[in-house]
Amino acid sequence: MNTTRSDKMARDFLARKQPYRRKTVVYERLFHAQPSLVFKQFCPTREVDWINGWTADLIWTTTGYAEADCIFTTPARNNIGPGLWVFTRLEPDRLLEAVRIIDNNVVEHFRIDLEDNGDGTCTGVWTLKFTALNEQGNAFVDALPEKDTAFDRVLAGLEHFVTTGELLLQPGQ
Repeated sequence: MNTTRSDKMARDFLARKQPYRRKTVVYERLFHAQPSLVFKQFCPTREVDWINGWTADLIWTTTGYAEADCIFTTPARNNIGPGLWVFTRLEPDRLLEAVRIIDNNVVEHFRIDLEDNGDGTCTGVWTLKFTALNEQGNAFVDALPEKDTAFDRVLAGLEHFVTTGELLLQPGQ
């Protein structure tokens, strides 16, 4: 098997300096609820119940809720920001992966791992990997904070919702 051309392509890529940036941000949260209740909320439709300011336009779903290969968009006014989202992996009560394209400048690989703690609680770990696609994307990635307090507030809202069943309104809202 002659792999000369593909080997050259890989060598050429590795020989030049990577022009685009990547940043990974991780969030962890303990939830005082069973994994099945928390996982059910990882859905573009259900998030309107617990994220103040959430809005999404469903593009593809056969159920109206989260499912494998679900596709939706979020507008810039959404508190998470704009994007085209594609669910790439869904293991109920355990794992969700999605890819979000942000303004054709950044790809975000979005992964949520949910672990049952065996005591009526679970721990969620969000791993958000942002990769620039161009110079505008580099500026976006460079400006990302190590921790986003707005995202922490969203997770606090999820904890409030799964324990009370009510939307947590932020001060002034």
